[in-house]
Amino acid sequence: MKLSVFFLLAPLLVASLNSSSFAQQDKIDCEQILDTEPYFVKHKTAEQDVMLKRDIQILKHCGNFDSIDSTFFKGPILGALMLDQARLGKPATYRTLIEMLTAFRETESYKDFAKGMLLYRTMKAKKVNLDEWDTDKELFVRMGFTVNDLEDFKTFLTDPEHAKLTYQEALTKYMSEIEALRIDK
Repeated sequence: MKLSVFFLLAPLLVASLNSSSFAQQDKIDCEQILDTEPYFVKHKTAEQDVMLKRDIQILKHCGNFDSIDSTFFKGPILGALMLDQARLGKPATYRTLIEMLTAFRETESYKDFAKGMLLYRTMKAKKVNLDEWDTDKELFVRMGFTVNDLEDFKTFLTDPEHAKLTYQEALTKYMSEIEALRIDK
């Protein structure tokens, strides 16, 4: 009887130990862990995978990455970045990813990417305002809108029904309407 109680309670004990050790990851020793292989390298991970979250926490903490950099912290993206580095003969470690991302942060491509992300985040929450269109259209130019696309989208935005939308909502609705008009569906 005592053994059966032990077997019933053992998984709870292990789970609580695992969660408490994960919760204490705020005290990550970067020098000790940087040359180890991240979990995602050998395991297929899902977005909510606790071990992937741990990998991301280590990368953020040891690499001093910000919210813009967090865009790269998805399992498939991290896997692709690591694969590129492995093809160059580099070891599959946290250090390799941190060094690669740190070097990338110094490039013009990254600076353009960061500017685009900040614009996107701003436009995601910003309400349509045609009085500020000349400034606001920069995001859409960066997304690849042509002059004709911009004029068409601006015309779409003049509809009073679209005045209360955010630019993201308006763009989604605009793209849906364009898709509905396609005759080759």
